[in-house]
Amino acid sequence: MGKDELEILKELYRKTFSEEELMDIFYQNRDSYRIQFHLIQQPKFPEKQALNIIPKLFPPDLLKVIKNKRTSPGTRKRSELEFVNKYPKFPIGEKLSYMKIAPNSLLHYFIEEKDKRVLEVILNNSSCSEEVILKFVNRQSPKFSFYEALYATEWFKRPQVAYGISHDPQAPIRILVAIIPYLNIRQLETLYQDETTHQIIKDNIIQYLRNRQNPETT
Repeated sequence: MGKDELEILKELYRKTFSEEELMDIFYQNRDSYRIQFHLIQQPKFPEKQALNIIPKLFPPDLLKVIKNKRTSPGTRKRSELEFVNKYPKFPIGEKLSYMKIAPNSLLHYFIEEKDKRVLEVILNNSSCSEEVILKFVNRQSPKFSFYEALYATEWFKRPQVAYGISHDPQAPIRILVAIIPYLNIRQLETLYQDETTHQIIKDNIIQYLRNRQNPETT
């Protein structure tokens, strides 16, 4: 008598199988979504077979595959691409839910995101990194919504992020004024001497430097 689905799932969770054993389970349980889902997360499960399963996975399960460090790199990468392909069709509520828990590797695909609601969730995702933020800063497409979301976070206070913003012609005056305390003297001089820098920003740089020299007057 063959094993039932629950028994197989427990074994997949607890044991390590050879590629041959995994393929036997695969062929014997082609109609079981749950078993197929767990099979592709096995490190020895062939990526070639995983490619046939990944398109059938629901978005939350794709995220689980992507996050599972035991899953082969090729399977995880293909799952990322599948998620990205499905993403445009998600309702906004689902987008917000998924971006809240998306791993860092997945966030890199969304640096062209323009919806402020999604951007806010991405920037507050605990997996978001300085590298992702700098990719947002350096993108060429319009990013007004990005800077609106960024201003409400602590990211612009990081020296590398502040430096990146200081070189961005799209950066709004408000964010440029906000980063002044997080730039070093040389970076402030460069920003001040740039002929495209708005006078309001220059005035704030002068005031900031004066206050640094005479802190008792602030």
